[in-house]
Amino acid sequence: MQKESGASVRIYNLAKGLSSHGNSVKVIMPGRENMRKTVDGIGVFFIRGFLPHRVLKIITKLLGVARPTSLYFYDFLFILRLRRIVQKADIVQFEGTGAGVLTLIFKRFLKKKVVIDCHDVFQALRLHHTKMLRRILETSLEKLDYRNADLLLTVSESESKYLVSMGFQRPKIHVVPNGVDTKSFAKSTKHIETRKKYGLKDSQIVTFVGNLDYSPNREAIQALSSMIAPRVLDEIKNAKFLVVGKSRDKIELPRLTFTGFVDDVSDVLNISDVAVAPLFHGSGTRLKILEYFSCGLPVVSTSIGAEGLNIKDGVNIFIEDSLESFASRIVELLKNKDLSTALGKAARALVESTYDWTQITKKLEVTLNRLLSEQFMKV
Repeated sequence: MQKESGASVRIYNLAKGLSSHGNSVKVIMPGRENMRKTVDGIGVFFIRGFLPHRVLKIITKLLGVARPTSLYFYDFLFILRLRRIVQKADIVQFEGTGAGVLTLIFKRFLKKKVVIDCHDVFQALRLHHTKMLRRILETSLEKLDYRNADLLLTVSESESKYLVSMGFQRPKIHVVPNGVDTKSFAKSTKHIETRKKYGLKDSQIVTFVGNLDYSPNREAIQALSSMIAPRVLDEIKNAKFLVVGKSRDKIELPRLTFTGFVDDVSDVLNISDVAVAPLFHGSGTRLKILEYFSCGLPVVSTSIGAEGLNIKDGVNIFIEDSLESFASRIVELLKNKDLSTALGKAARALVESTYDWTQITKKLEVTLNRLLSEQFMKV
């Protein structure tokens, strides 16, 4: 359970929170080998199916699917192995969609309560440059998953409304927002070594965090490199643009410094002066912004980047959809430390009151207990 993407951070924190309340939680993932390990007291199972990994890679390349092992959801041997692990479970929660036949098997034949955590509702319909075959397959499977589920979890009210607009019943949709560990992501000045590591000793640092295998994040760093950074550097000569996140292939863009995957993102955020989210496509809500907020950073985002969050432009964040205005806001924050501090403090107060994982998992536990007592659909 590496916390290398927004989805994996969400899975880890929800599982950890539910486990800390005394619930027995098992995390099961398709993998290249069968193995089990324990992460923070949670049993993590990796199971494989019948098809060799090299065959999966060929199929996923044809379909345009990112993770070859995701095809194990349709592998008979994988389903048998999965069934043995979850046969005593009260609830089976699927993270994201695409399980298709599995949701049907668990609900209809094994009589399990099925929950789907919808990280990105109908993402294939909202991403540009998605292959047509992938769009058709993913959308069809997503609809199948949602029809089979007893409960749908969304990350924001706007995502819930989108599900309703697609014909799904509002009573079985529940908002469980993304959150942040406010203790781990907290303002600190003890990160001199991190500045040295990336050669940033006397720089003012603008940071972007994201999984660079995700196309909206790729688009964002292109905008940073070609449009935003040049305008900022015209006025702030010692500004540096730091990009944090994993990528399958090496990326090099002018005016950007890439760190790759880092074990502790808060280390990098704590040497930053401004954090950004210049996103123009995608769905869900961005954990990166909550992590920025938790570290008390002033944030500049597009409307899409901050979509679904309970934010106020000019109070705890700046929202700019024009790249020229986006760059101007960064310059303003780098020049005006009082403004930066005020914006950062308001952002920190917001996550403490609304987006702490501890509060979120307590509310999720109540919802799951209601589902088990079959009161959910009566409310």
